[in-house]
Amino acid sequence: MRTTFGTFNIATSGLFASQRSLDIVSNNISNANTEGYSRQLVLQRATAPVGGDPRGLVGTGVEAYDVVQIRSQYLDNKYWGQMKSYSEWKTKSANLGEIESIFNEPSDTGIRAVMDQLFGGMEELVKKSGDNTSRVNVIEKAVTFSKTINGFGQQVVNNIRETNFAIKSRVEEVNALATQIKEVNEQIFNLELDGHKANSLRDQRNTIVDKLSTIVNVSASEVTGDNNVKYFNVKIGGMTLVNHYQVNKLMVDNIDVVGVSDHGAGKISIVKWAGTDGAPLDKVRIEGGELKGLIDIRDGDGNNHSYRGLPYYLGQLDKFSSEFAAKFNELHKAGYDLKGAKGINFFDEPADTTAPVDTTDDWKNITCINLKVNDLVKDDPTKVAASDIAGGESNNANAKILAAFRNRKDIFSGLNGTSDDFVKSILATLSVDANQANRMTINTESIVEQTNNKRLSESGVSLDEEMGNMVKFQHSYNASAKMITTLDSIMNTMINRLGLVGR
Repeated sequence: MRTTFGTFNIATSGLFASQRSLDIVSNNISNANTEGYSRQLVLQRATAPVGGDPRGLVGTGVEAYDVVQIRSQYLDNKYWGQMKSYSEWKTKSANLGEIESIFNEPSDTGIRAVMDQLFGGMEELVKKSGDNTSRVNVIEKAVTFSKTINGFGQQVVNNIRETNFAIKSRVEEVNALATQIKEVNEQIFNLELDGHKANSLRDQRNTIVDKLSTIVNVSASEVTGDNNVKYFNVKIGGMTLVNHYQVNKLMVDNIDVVGVSDHGAGKISIVKWAGTDGAPLDKVRIEGGELKGLIDIRDGDGNNHSYRGLPYYLGQLDKFSSEFAAKFNELHKAGYDLKGAKGINFFDEPADTTAPVDTTDDWKNITCINLKVNDLVKDDPTKVAASDIAGGESNNANAKILAAFRNRKDIFSGLNGTSDDFVKSILATLSVDANQANRMTINTESIVEQTNNKRLSESGVSLDEEMGNMVKFQHSYNASAKMITTLDSIMNTMINRLGLVGR
């Protein structure tokens, strides 16, 4: 037998369920522009029926038993996996663009321009070999040439240093984000102990993982343990970064690197796992993200088909400086200066620092950083060896040889080309690398955008859809309220009016 107020309870349950659904719709609309927010949905079901009626079981209403997120773990993992490639190439593209701006070609201040000015000065010396003014002009052009290369080399070294600092900053950011994930895990666990859903905190955690995926290759998963307790883990290269409540932090291990440190870039930082005592452990397997891009740019020397980063272009500048100066000095020493003395090194060759000192290959110590005109030549322009014989003041034979140096193709080892060809080969390689990085950035961005659009289409809030839901639940609420009003009227008639007729 039904209770007198059973129908009231049914109508009231519909009222409460509609009100709960309207609450969630309101929350969805309010967070339509909130970063990382996933739309929520109220799940409803009919409550258990009761017996006692000869005609069968009678329904008892509806209940809102859960509020769920509309979010795809598959799309999240896909997005995180694609984001690492996009961030890596975006970082490489930006840094290669900076290298292009350093070389600044074509321009009036690039290496090719100042080299043309140097050889133009040599041609003027051929015309006026006995004129000291022409010698001064050659020296000034050579000083400009060497300082231009010094400046380019120093800018590359500065970029290596800045990139190293950026790597340290990204490692610190990874540690900070990992700590945030751990803290959110704790909040989620505490809130869900009684069976409720901490949907907003889960959105917050996924947003943090989104940021983390731009820095380094990560994978995240939520597993269910004993008593249906859910544990959230994050890994880098198969190694655990966050194990729900535990964080394994990264650190930078500063080491000296041959070549780069000699140019003043200092120690570089290798990313490793940090032990509990703060000591470095194994190297982190970084396979993507900004960290991968920065490390390739900082360490890529092009050897054994490795990536061509800052060390490669610094090495090319070194090769150009040392071999250009060595050949030029060889020709200059074969001539005679204005006073009839044998020619000396036009460009300075730093002495070997090894013992015993080997003076036959001092040219190998010339780099793009220390390339400079010999101080003895700068202080005394008569030491420019324009003649090929002693005492030939008006002799310009050696000056012609030096002027023709620009067309020689045997200057650089491994390259059958002129000095200009060598510089153009560097610029061509840089252009290829920069274009590749730009193309990969555009391609991976398109893939990431497509996946993100799928995520938004599933998890994002559609105002049109929510407005439709609002009207639907409003009508449902009004209908339930009308049912209560109708039942109230019936009960009023039954209690207060039945039995009064005929009195």
